[in-house]
Amino acid sequence: MERLLTLKEAKKLLGVTTRTIQRWDREGKIKVVRTIGGRRRISESEIKRVLGLKEERAVVGYARVSSSTWRDDLERQKQLILNYAKDRGYGEVQILTDIGSGLNEKRKSFARLLDMVSDKKASKVVVAYEDRLTRFGFETLRRMFSAFGTNIEVVNHEEKAPQQEMVEDLITIVSHFAGELYGLRSHRYKEVVEGAKNLFAKP
Repeated sequence: MERLLTLKEAKKLLGVTTRTIQRWDREGKIKVVRTIGGRRRISESEIKRVLGLKEERAVVGYARVSSSTWRDDLERQKQLILNYAKDRGYGEVQILTDIGSGLNEKRKSFARLLDMVSDKKASKVVVAYEDRLTRFGFETLRRMFSAFGTNIEVVNHEEKAPQQEMVEDLITIVSHFAGELYGLRSHRYKEVVEGAKNLFAKP
């Protein structure tokens, strides 16, 4: 009799989450056997079939600038990523871009990238510079991505940090802590943020 695998065993072989297998079961994308106790089991032959049907993971390029005034640099980052991928024979690359601070965790494309990694839809993430992905915690992200089978590759290992972007990041940090201390609508908050802007704007 053919061996039946538990969901834990199956998800490890398929490189997906338990929730994904359950969704595939509902959608009829995978044949699941129910035990007498109602537990899901999947045959080895079904695992092999699904592995043959699984879409290949994408190579994703991520580029970011702090504001729209740096759009030219955004294009340069994209070209660096594409040239890097071409030289290594990666084939098609999906490019995601954001305009915003590297300290902002609510960047739209960054959130989409995290979803792709957690859903195991990305084999590699290519960035022109480490700080384009995040200002802090790059190694933490690298380890987290690796746990989902995604490698981060950096084209240039020197940080690209224009002075204006560094100023904007400092103001973002001050704004965050001032908001925690005084409340976002308080007069004191506005004073502190305006003071930081005036201070950092000085040559």
